[in-house]
Amino acid sequence: MLLEIFYWMCVVIALYPYLGYPVIAFLMGSMRPRSVQQGSNDPPPVSMVVAAHNEAQRIGRRVAELSRLVAATHPQSEVIIVSDGSTDETAQIVRASTAANVRLIELTTNQGKAQALNCGVAAARHDFVAFADVRQTWNEDTLPRLLSRFTDPDVGAVSGDLRLRTVSGGLASVDFYWRLEKRLRISESRWHSSIGVTGAVCAVRRSLFVSLPPGTVLDDVYWPMAVILQGRRVVHEPGAAAEDQLPDEIGGEYKRKLRTLAGNFQLMSLMSGLLLPWKNPVWFQFMSHKVLRLVTPWLLLAAWGLSFTLTGQPVYMVLFVLQSLLLAAGILAWLWPPIRRVRPLGILAAVFALNCAAWLAFWVWLSGGTNRTWKKVEYGKAKVSGVR
Repeated sequence: MLLEIFYWMCVVIALYPYLGYPVIAFLMGSMRPRSVQQGSNDPPPVSMVVAAHNEAQRIGRRVAELSRLVAATHPQSEVIIVSDGSTDETAQIVRASTAANVRLIELTTNQGKAQALNCGVAAARHDFVAFADVRQTWNEDTLPRLLSRFTDPDVGAVSGDLRLRTVSGGLASVDFYWRLEKRLRISESRWHSSIGVTGAVCAVRRSLFVSLPPGTVLDDVYWPMAVILQGRRVVHEPGAAAEDQLPDEIGGEYKRKLRTLAGNFQLMSLMSGLLLPWKNPVWFQFMSHKVLRLVTPWLLLAAWGLSFTLTGQPVYMVLFVLQSLLLAAGILAWLWPPIRRVRPLGILAAVFALNCAAWLAFWVWLSGGTNRTWKKVEYGKAKVSGVR
């Protein structure tokens, strides 16, 4: 009986972050929504900060796009490109820009994105700072939509919406996961605050931005949670969109998730107050959204082992066989790309990859290798930096 109780506890807790919590967040966001004041004021001037490392292939297009967007929002706005120890022509291309609102900060050595963002914010001239990455493309109204949320004094940061394009059908299941994640962030935003922002399209009040510790992996969760700890909200603006695409293969998404999940362990070691309910106003959301996902693979392994131990009972024999078949199907779909085009098998492959990354992320963090999880990922024909 005790083993049976442990088995069902593992199953329920493992499923809760993906099935139970999204329902709770949706109900709380619908039944007790916290509205955001909307004003008719013109957008304020903004400093746009972009960290770039060896992005010569794309930086020219991105600088031209962002300089035009910020100028259309407010004539005093600026674009700050931080070349983080680039060894290609990234800095030269930025320096050659004829746009008067573009500034270049050139770091002589590669110090990491966290330090690059710190330098960019420190150099910002305006009260509001927006962040963008090199690869994406912003919609024309994205920046004004982000800034419009700051008419509410309780709003400290705003996240936009990352809209993903797939280059093959094999990653449709990952896109499905992203859509669910997006809906969860919207529900959390209506409830109180989104747990983190989309680093490729977001903005913050400069006075609330905290300096990122060197080597911080999840910059787009660290500083937003610091905003929340200072008593302000982090809201999601679905209309502020950035266009992006998924990598060609599931291996690229696996690398991205490994980095993100290892970064969650790092985040908790850097901001231990997030684990204390009397310090973190969104403690329940943080534990449900971030922490419990990290223990899910361990719980699934425990449930599988317990069901094997209980195979003397017919129901647990069936459950053990079912779990074994699902695990085998997930591994097969991950290793054999053609069958991932069958949507259920694609979803199993994505679930397996996600939980495999969560399991390995613990050991990566424990060994001190979190900073080394940043790798180049294949997107189309070019190698570009991964996103979160």
